[in-house]
Amino acid sequence: MKLKVAIDSLSSPFLPDLVALDKGYFQAQGLTVYPTPFQLEPTSPQMAEAIHSGAVEVAVGGLLTEAFLVSQVDADVKVIGQLQVAFPNDITVSNKFLQQTGLSESSPLEAKVKALVGKKIGVISTTGQTGGFVSYLFRLFGLNATKDAVLVSVGNNVSAAVSALKAGRVDALSFYKPVGEAIQTQGLGHIFISPLRGDVPQMQGQLNSVFYAKASLIRAKPNTIKALVRALAMALAFIQKYPDQAIKILQKYTHIDDKTAAAAAQNLRSSYATTPIVNEQGYNVTASFDIQAGLLSAIPPFKAIVDGDTASQAMQGFTPVV
Repeated sequence: MKLKVAIDSLSSPFLPDLVALDKGYFQAQGLTVYPTPFQLEPTSPQMAEAIHSGAVEVAVGGLLTEAFLVSQVDADVKVIGQLQVAFPNDITVSNKFLQQTGLSESSPLEAKVKALVGKKIGVISTTGQTGGFVSYLFRLFGLNATKDAVLVSVGNNVSAAVSALKAGRVDALSFYKPVGEAIQTQGLGHIFISPLRGDVPQMQGQLNSVFYAKASLIRAKPNTIKALVRALAMALAFIQKYPDQAIKILQKYTHIDDKTAAAAAQNLRSSYATTPIVNEQGYNVTASFDIQAGLLSAIPPFKAIVDGDTASQAMQGFTPVV
Protein backbone atom coordinates (compact mmCIF):
# COMPACT_ATOMS: atom_id res chain seq x y z
CA MET A 1 0.00 0.00 0.00
CA LYS A 2 1.47 3.34 -1.08
CA LEU A 3 0.48 6.98 -0.71
CA LYS A 4 2.09 10.13 -2.10
CA VAL A 5 1.91 12.68 0.69
CA ALA A 6 2.88 16.24 1.53
CA ILE A 7 2.98 18.67 4.44
CA ASP A 8 3.18 22.46 4.69
CA SER A 9 6.16 22.90 6.96
CA LEU A 10 8.37 21.18 9.49
CA SER A 11 6.60 22.56 12.55
CA SER A 12 4.46 21.50 15.51
CA PRO A 13 1.15 20.90 13.65
CA PHE A 14 2.95 18.15 11.73
CA LEU A 15 4.60 16.40 14.68
CA PRO A 16 2.35 13.29 14.46
CA ASP A 17 3.49 12.79 10.85
CA LEU A 18 7.14 13.12 11.86
CA VAL A 19 6.65 10.70 14.78
CA ALA A 20 4.91 8.14 12.55
CA LEU A 21 7.77 8.39 10.07
CA ASP A 22 10.52 8.31 12.68
CA LYS A 23 9.06 5.43 14.73
CA GLY A 24 8.14 3.29 11.72
CA TYR A 25 4.38 3.37 12.33
CA PHE A 26 3.53 3.71 8.64
CA GLN A 27 5.49 0.55 7.89
CA ALA A 28 3.97 -1.19 10.92
CA GLN A 29 0.58 -0.75 9.25
CA GLY A 30 1.86 -2.06 5.92
CA LEU A 31 1.95 1.42 4.40
CA THR A 32 4.64 3.18 2.40
CA VAL A 33 4.39 6.96 2.26
CA TYR A 34 6.59 8.86 -0.15
CA PRO A 35 8.54 10.99 -0.67
CA THR A 36 10.25 11.08 2.71
CA PRO A 37 11.04 13.02 4.83
CA PHE A 38 7.93 14.50 3.15
CA GLN A 39 7.26 16.75 0.21
CA LEU A 40 6.76 20.34 1.27
CA GLU A 41 3.96 22.46 -0.20
CA PRO A 42 4.77 25.80 1.48
CA THR A 43 1.45 27.58 0.94
CA SER A 44 -2.23 26.69 1.11
CA PRO A 45 -2.82 27.51 -2.59
CA GLN A 46 0.03 25.20 -3.58
CA MET A 47 -1.34 22.39 -1.42
CA ALA A 48 -4.80 22.98 -2.88
CA GLU A 49 -3.46 22.67 -6.42
CA ALA A 50 -1.37 19.60 -5.56
CA ILE A 51 -4.35 17.77 -4.05
CA HIS A 52 -6.72 18.93 -6.80
CA SER A 53 -4.39 17.83 -9.62
CA GLY A 54 -3.51 14.52 -7.98
CA ALA A 55 0.18 15.43 -7.71
CA VAL A 56 -0.28 14.71 -3.98
CA GLU A 57 -2.73 12.11 -2.69
CA VAL A 58 -2.96 13.08 0.99
CA ALA A 59 -2.08 16.18 2.98
CA VAL A 60 -0.72 14.33 6.02
CA GLY A 61 -1.38 17.04 8.50
CA GLY A 62 -2.52 20.39 7.30
CA LEU A 63 -4.54 23.16 8.84
CA LEU A 64 -8.30 22.66 8.93
CA THR A 65 -8.48 26.20 7.53
CA GLU A 66 -6.43 25.01 4.58
CA ALA A 67 -8.78 22.07 4.04
CA PHE A 68 -11.65 24.57 3.88
CA LEU A 69 -9.76 26.55 1.24
CA VAL A 70 -8.89 23.41 -0.76
CA SER A 71 -12.55 22.37 -0.71
CA GLN A 72 -13.44 25.62 -2.47
CA VAL A 73 -11.19 24.53 -5.35
CA ASP A 74 -12.24 20.88 -5.23
CA ALA A 75 -15.56 19.87 -3.67
CA ASP A 76 -14.35 16.24 -3.62
CA VAL A 77 -11.95 16.98 -0.74
CA LYS A 78 -12.70 15.28 2.58
CA VAL A 79 -11.11 15.65 6.01
CA ILE A 80 -10.21 12.14 7.19
CA GLY A 81 -8.94 12.73 10.71
CA GLN A 82 -7.60 15.15 13.31
CA LEU A 83 -4.12 15.58 14.76
CA GLN A 84 -3.86 18.81 16.74
CA VAL A 85 -6.83 20.05 18.77
CA ALA A 86 -5.52 23.35 20.08
CA PHE A 87 -4.14 26.46 18.41
CA PRO A 88 -0.32 26.32 18.74
CA ASN A 89 0.30 29.88 17.59
CA ASP A 90 1.72 32.52 19.95
CA ILE A 91 2.26 36.24 19.79
CA THR A 92 5.83 36.66 20.98
CA VAL A 93 7.33 40.11 21.59
CA SER A 94 10.80 41.53 22.06
CA ASN A 95 12.22 42.70 25.37
CA LYS A 96 12.24 46.24 23.98
CA PHE A 97 8.48 45.99 23.29
CA LEU A 98 7.81 44.94 26.89
CA GLN A 99 9.97 47.74 28.27
CA GLN A 100 8.25 50.36 26.12
CA THR A 101 4.69 49.21 26.92
CA GLY A 102 5.17 48.23 30.58
CA LEU A 103 3.06 45.15 29.94
CA SER A 104 3.72 41.49 30.73
CA GLU A 105 2.33 38.04 29.87
CA SER A 106 -0.22 38.42 32.67
CA SER A 107 -1.65 41.75 31.46
CA PRO A 108 -5.29 41.81 30.23
CA LEU A 109 -5.78 40.57 26.68
CA GLU A 110 -7.28 43.85 25.49
CA ALA A 111 -4.29 45.84 26.74
CA LYS A 112 -1.90 43.42 25.07
CA VAL A 113 -3.70 43.52 21.72
CA LYS A 114 -3.97 47.31 21.72
CA ALA A 115 -0.25 47.55 22.48
CA LEU A 116 0.38 45.85 19.11
CA VAL A 117 -1.20 48.77 17.23
CA GLY A 118 1.37 50.41 14.96
CA LYS A 119 3.88 47.61 15.46
CA LYS A 120 5.63 45.41 12.89
CA ILE A 121 4.43 41.83 13.39
CA GLY A 122 6.25 38.94 11.72
CA VAL A 123 4.09 36.21 10.15
CA ILE A 124 4.52 33.31 7.75
CA SER A 125 1.83 34.72 5.47
CA THR A 126 -0.32 37.80 5.76
CA THR A 127 -3.27 35.86 4.31
CA GLY A 128 -2.66 32.55 6.13
CA GLN A 129 -3.33 31.44 9.67
CA THR A 130 -0.46 33.32 11.33
CA GLY A 131 -1.67 36.58 9.79
CA GLY A 132 -5.24 35.49 10.47
CA PHE A 133 -4.49 35.14 14.17
CA VAL A 134 -3.41 38.80 14.31
CA SER A 135 -6.55 39.83 12.41
CA TYR A 136 -8.72 37.79 14.77
CA LEU A 137 -7.19 39.38 17.88
CA PHE A 138 -7.52 42.88 16.47
CA ARG A 139 -11.16 42.34 15.48
CA LEU A 140 -11.98 41.22 19.02
CA PHE A 141 -11.37 44.81 20.10
CA GLY A 142 -12.67 46.72 17.09
CA LEU A 143 -9.31 47.07 15.35
CA ASN A 144 -8.18 46.28 11.80
CA ALA A 145 -4.81 44.53 11.50
CA THR A 146 -4.23 45.65 7.90
CA LYS A 147 -4.66 49.30 8.90
CA ASP A 148 -3.55 49.32 12.54
CA ALA A 149 -0.37 47.23 12.27
CA VAL A 150 2.24 46.16 9.72
CA LEU A 151 2.32 42.42 8.95
CA VAL A 152 5.72 41.31 7.68
CA SER A 153 6.33 37.92 6.01
CA VAL A 154 9.53 36.55 7.54
CA GLY A 155 9.67 32.96 6.21
CA ASN A 156 8.25 29.70 7.51
CA ASN A 157 10.83 28.25 9.88
CA VAL A 158 12.04 28.78 13.42
CA SER A 159 15.43 30.28 12.60
CA ALA A 160 13.98 32.84 10.16
CA ALA A 161 11.44 34.02 12.72
CA VAL A 162 13.99 34.27 15.52
CA SER A 163 16.42 36.16 13.27
CA ALA A 164 13.76 38.70 12.29
CA LEU A 165 12.97 39.56 15.92
CA LYS A 166 16.62 39.52 16.97
CA ALA A 167 17.59 41.92 14.18
CA GLY A 168 14.74 44.29 15.07
CA ARG A 169 13.04 43.87 11.69
CA VAL A 170 9.84 43.12 13.62
CA ASP A 171 8.58 44.04 17.09
CA ALA A 172 6.54 40.87 17.52
CA LEU A 173 5.91 37.49 15.91
CA SER A 174 2.72 35.56 15.22
CA PHE A 175 4.16 32.07 14.86
CA TYR A 176 3.75 28.40 15.68
CA LYS A 177 5.47 26.80 18.61
CA PRO A 178 8.31 26.40 19.39
CA VAL A 179 9.26 29.85 18.05
CA GLY A 180 8.10 31.56 21.25
CA GLU A 181 10.10 29.15 23.39
CA ALA A 182 13.17 29.72 21.19
CA ILE A 183 12.85 33.50 21.71
CA GLN A 184 12.53 33.04 25.48
CA THR A 185 15.42 30.60 25.90
CA GLN A 186 17.68 32.94 23.93
CA GLY A 187 16.66 35.86 26.15
CA LEU A 188 15.30 37.89 23.24
CA GLY A 189 11.71 38.32 24.44
CA HIS A 190 8.64 36.59 25.84
CA ILE A 191 5.50 34.77 24.76
CA PHE A 192 2.92 37.55 25.07
CA ILE A 193 -0.39 35.98 23.96
CA SER A 194 -0.89 32.22 23.93
CA PRO A 195 -4.20 30.42 23.23
CA LEU A 196 -2.61 27.20 24.55
CA ARG A 197 -2.01 29.00 27.84
CA GLY A 198 -5.68 30.05 27.93
CA ASP A 199 -5.10 33.70 27.05
CA VAL A 200 -7.89 33.69 24.41
CA PRO A 201 -10.87 31.80 25.89
CA GLN A 202 -12.86 31.95 22.64
CA MET A 203 -10.25 29.71 20.98
CA GLN A 204 -10.24 26.85 23.51
CA GLY A 205 -10.51 23.42 21.88
CA GLN A 206 -9.89 24.72 18.37
CA LEU A 207 -9.25 21.97 15.81
CA ASN A 208 -6.02 22.97 14.13
CA SER A 209 -4.25 20.20 12.24
CA VAL A 210 -5.99 17.50 10.16
CA PHE A 211 -5.24 15.12 7.30
CA TYR A 212 -7.32 15.15 4.15
CA ALA A 213 -7.68 13.74 0.62
CA LYS A 214 -10.17 13.51 -2.22
CA ALA A 215 -13.22 11.32 -1.62
CA SER A 216 -12.47 9.52 -4.88
CA LEU A 217 -9.07 8.46 -3.51
CA ILE A 218 -10.63 7.28 -0.23
CA ARG A 219 -13.07 5.13 -2.23
CA ALA A 220 -10.28 3.79 -4.45
CA LYS A 221 -7.87 2.99 -1.58
CA PRO A 222 -10.03 2.35 1.51
CA ASN A 223 -7.60 -0.06 3.20
CA THR A 224 -4.65 2.21 2.48
CA ILE A 225 -6.39 5.20 4.05
CA LYS A 226 -7.39 3.12 7.08
CA ALA A 227 -3.76 2.07 7.48
CA LEU A 228 -2.85 5.77 7.47
CA VAL A 229 -5.44 6.47 10.18
CA ARG A 230 -4.04 3.69 12.39
CA ALA A 231 -0.42 4.78 11.86
CA LEU A 232 -1.28 8.35 12.89
CA ALA A 233 -3.28 7.02 15.86
CA MET A 234 -0.09 5.28 16.99
CA ALA A 235 1.83 8.54 16.62
CA LEU A 236 -0.75 10.41 18.71
CA ALA A 237 -0.52 7.70 21.41
CA PHE A 238 3.29 8.02 21.39
CA ILE A 239 3.10 11.81 21.86
CA GLN A 240 0.81 11.38 24.88
CA LYS A 241 2.92 8.64 26.44
CA TYR A 242 6.39 9.98 25.63
CA PRO A 243 6.17 13.76 25.16
CA ASP A 244 9.86 14.29 25.82
CA GLN A 245 10.82 11.77 23.16
CA ALA A 246 8.28 13.23 20.75
CA ILE A 247 9.74 16.71 21.11
CA LYS A 248 13.17 15.25 20.36
CA ILE A 249 11.77 14.10 17.03
CA LEU A 250 10.45 17.62 16.36
CA GLN A 251 13.87 18.92 17.34
CA LYS A 252 15.52 16.62 14.80
CA TYR A 253 13.59 18.23 11.95
CA THR A 254 13.42 21.84 13.16
CA HIS A 255 16.93 22.04 14.70
CA ILE A 256 15.75 23.79 17.85
CA ASP A 257 18.09 23.64 20.87
CA ASP A 258 17.62 21.44 23.94
CA LYS A 259 16.31 24.23 26.19
CA THR A 260 13.71 25.27 23.63
CA ALA A 261 12.63 21.66 23.15
CA ALA A 262 12.22 21.12 26.89
CA ALA A 263 10.23 24.35 27.26
CA ALA A 264 7.84 23.37 24.48
CA ALA A 265 7.31 19.69 25.37
CA GLN A 266 4.52 19.80 27.97
CA ASN A 267 2.54 22.62 26.36
CA LEU A 268 2.60 20.87 23.02
CA ARG A 269 1.60 17.52 24.47
CA SER A 270 -1.76 18.93 25.57
CA SER A 271 -2.42 20.26 22.07
CA TYR A 272 -2.55 16.88 20.32
CA ALA A 273 -5.61 14.71 19.88
CA THR A 274 -5.97 11.40 21.71
CA THR A 275 -7.95 9.97 18.79
CA PRO A 276 -7.83 10.68 15.03
CA ILE A 277 -11.65 10.73 14.83
CA VAL A 278 -12.67 14.34 14.15
CA ASN A 279 -14.35 16.28 16.95
CA GLU A 280 -17.27 18.37 15.69
CA GLN A 281 -17.08 20.90 18.53
CA GLY A 282 -13.45 21.69 17.68
CA TYR A 283 -14.45 21.98 14.02
CA ASN A 284 -17.04 24.62 14.94
CA VAL A 285 -14.53 26.64 17.00
CA THR A 286 -12.20 26.74 13.98
CA ALA A 287 -15.07 27.69 11.68
CA SER A 288 -15.91 30.65 13.93
CA PHE A 289 -12.24 31.69 14.08
CA ASP A 290 -11.85 31.60 10.30
CA ILE A 291 -14.93 33.74 9.74
CA GLN A 292 -13.95 36.29 12.38
CA ALA A 293 -10.33 36.38 11.19
CA GLY A 294 -11.52 37.14 7.66
CA LEU A 295 -9.84 34.04 6.26
CA LEU A 296 -13.10 32.70 4.82
CA SER A 297 -16.56 34.10 4.13
CA ALA A 298 -18.38 30.76 4.46
CA ILE A 299 -17.65 27.36 6.01
CA PRO A 300 -18.96 24.02 4.72
CA PRO A 301 -21.19 22.07 7.14
CA PHE A 302 -19.35 19.45 9.19
CA LYS A 303 -20.82 16.45 7.36
CA ALA A 304 -20.18 18.00 3.96
CA ILE A 305 -16.40 17.94 4.34
CA VAL A 306 -15.61 15.47 7.15
CA ASP A 307 -15.52 11.74 6.35
CA GLY A 308 -16.09 10.39 9.85
CA ASP A 309 -16.82 6.82 8.76
CA THR A 310 -13.35 5.93 7.44
CA ALA A 311 -11.54 6.85 10.67
CA SER A 312 -14.20 5.19 12.82
CA GLN A 313 -13.96 1.98 10.82
CA ALA A 314 -10.16 2.08 10.92
CA MET A 315 -10.16 2.44 14.71
CA GLN A 316 -12.82 -0.21 15.37
CA GLY A 317 -11.19 -2.87 17.55
CA PHE A 318 -7.75 -1.19 17.19
CA THR A 319 -5.77 -0.11 20.24
CA PRO A 320 -2.56 1.76 19.40
CA VAL A 321 0.25 0.14 21.40
CA VAL A 322 3.49 2.10 21.46
